[in-house]
Amino acid sequence: MNESVRDLVNAIADGNAMETENSFAAAMSDKLSGMLDAKRQDMAKNMFASESPVMEDEAEVEVDEVEEISAETETQEED
Repeated sequence: MNESVRDLVNAIADGNAMETENSFAAAMSDKLSGMLDAKRQDMAKNMFASESPVMEDEAEVEVDEVEEISAETETQEED
């Protein structure tokens, strides 16, 4: 049992409400900090592990579509 949890249990046993609140906050902070550190390490390890598929840039697709439409319009106007 870590120290913050032990302090929480002792504060509850003593009936000290302020100390219980402070010990509870410290215990939760320790747990959250540990979980965040583990998640950061996991994300850092997996960040570059797999390649994501390369997607076309939307701007390039739109430019190509505009050029095709312009070419079709010019052909129709010539007829």
